[in-house]
Amino acid sequence: MKRYALAAFVWVAVFSLGGGSSGCRSYRDPEAQLAIARFDTTDQPSSRAFFRGTLPIDSVRDISTLRFDIWKIESDDYPKEIRLMARVFDSSGNFITHLAPPVVPTQERWIKLTETLGRRTVPIGTFSVREYGEGDSAMGYRIVLALDYSGSMRGVLDAMHEGAQLFIRMKYPADELAIATFNTQLDVKVPFTHDRAALSQQYMRTYQRNFGGYSSVYDGLIAATMLFDTATDERPRVLVCFTDGDENASREDARALFEHAQRRRVRIFPIGFGYVRDELLEYIAQQTGGRFYRVTSRKELLAAFEEIYRSLRYYYLVRYTPPVFAGLHHVELSLQPRAGSQVLIARGSYDKSDINPWAQLNDAFNKMINFDYNKATLRPDAIPIIEEIVDQLERYERVWLEVRGHTDDIGGIEFNQRLSEARARAVVQALVERGIDSVRLRARGMGMLYPLVPNTSEENRAKNRRTEFVIIRR
Repeated sequence: MKRYALAAFVWVAVFSLGGGSSGCRSYRDPEAQLAIARFDTTDQPSSRAFFRGTLPIDSVRDISTLRFDIWKIESDDYPKEIRLMARVFDSSGNFITHLAPPVVPTQERWIKLTETLGRRTVPIGTFSVREYGEGDSAMGYRIVLALDYSGSMRGVLDAMHEGAQLFIRMKYPADELAIATFNTQLDVKVPFTHDRAALSQQYMRTYQRNFGGYSSVYDGLIAATMLFDTATDERPRVLVCFTDGDENASREDARALFEHAQRRRVRIFPIGFGYVRDELLEYIAQQTGGRFYRVTSRKELLAAFEEIYRSLRYYYLVRYTPPVFAGLHHVELSLQPRAGSQVLIARGSYDKSDINPWAQLNDAFNKMINFDYNKATLRPDAIPIIEEIVDQLERYERVWLEVRGHTDDIGGIEFNQRLSEARARAVVQALVERGIDSVRLRARGMGMLYPLVPNTSEENRAKNRRTEFVIIRR
């Protein structure tokens, strides 16, 4: 199964709303209908504290009221580097400053960082922390605001329009912003511009154009990411999108969206509405270095937009070299805001698994599980790889795997066939011993007949002595 390097900063905020209207499928999940019925369009204050402003740590009276979180994790450069964006807030939504260099001399308040990999926890011995604020974003961002204009959005069109206007008002002078809408096609309402006034005027002239019809969410988001293909500078790219997620017309799927996002270093930030669930968008957000939001009212929607935009400027950047593990990495970061005060803990995760939510039948991935010559006994260096597979199979309980043993060309066809079968059975047995149901596993020897590369050197022969895992049920 392929892995792709993420290819540019892109942020996506997806507003997932229910609601009935012409132009989309007539059937809706009952929870989606309930969500749209409960959507609060009034000015009632939200019970959730979003990003409001800034406050230095010395001005905080009660440390116990602080909220510490990992806003997002960027794993583009894994395994070379992981970047965490952490934030500290008070109960009013003020971002707490003066906790790390260069604002203060040292990062001594950041006392511990660990990763949990399957059943073991690994301390991160060396990591750096830097505080970022508004003055660190002089280069600006390139932003596309993409709005879902399918018929199912009619019930929340006013709230969506208000959110777009808010985003325009918040635009920093250095940012370039474009606005587009999509149903079954992408319609660029306003091309990239620095001029906020011109942006607002053209949006007001065009925002009612081409509303209604079916919803191609994946196609629309893919087309929106492609608007950045003409960019030649290095500025971060931002895509903000509103959609109810009522997909019914796309030619592409979630996997294609994820792959397009990776190629462009896309950061996806879905804002999910109420009780509507979209696990694929949530997973894509996590995998591309974004964050998934859920809101239940117009007030929370506007606050979420404000938080996303402000958090582009205010955060603590934690950088470190991660342990190598093809599975889910659970991150825990510990902060002591003042000497002797209570320790705050923030948690996050990123996934480097070979199996993912959109894995398909016959998807395959290779692991270099090495054996001694003419042996079918697992070596100690194979155990971490076995643990990676166990972690993935425990999380994806519906996936069944065929374990295929491959060899090089030394020893002849019959010899290598028997050896590959024995080695495949050894891997299956190791998985079963660690709790995986044997019915989900099938061992198969492939011998020397399917080399990954030509057997023309010892280096190539080593690559061919591999174990391949193929999804046979999901």
